[in-house]
Amino acid sequence: MPEAVLVDTSAWVAYFRGVEPARSAVLALLAEGRALRCGPVELELRQGLRRPEADRVLSLWLGLTPLRVEEIDFASAGDLLRDLRSRGITVPAMDALIASLALRRDVPLLTLDQHFAAVPGLRAMAPEA
Repeated sequence: MPEAVLVDTSAWVAYFRGVEPARSAVLALLAEGRALRCGPVELELRQGLRRPEADRVLSLWLGLTPLRVEEIDFASAGDLLRDLRSRGITVPAMDALIASLALRRDVPLLTLDQHFAAVPGLRAMAPEA
């Protein structure tokens, strides 16, 4: 059975805007029931939604399997931020939390953001053309 994939905000935004190849990658994950959601991505999505699109987006969103954020994820994200900063790498705190969730659950992360490649052990994957 193919594994589930956590979909990052950047991939969702590209999907909803119809930008390829992200649209096709997310569509395939949805069709196969392999797309995962998490609270940090929801927070980022909600801040950018316009009222007319919110119902459509959120009804799709709520049908996905969630990865629950636990206390350990905040500690892990903080440690990850510290370790990356010691190597001269800065990533947004929310992205460190998303990466920590994917790492703890050992699931790949579909993303268009290049800074995820700097996270040791994270299986960041870009949509394929």
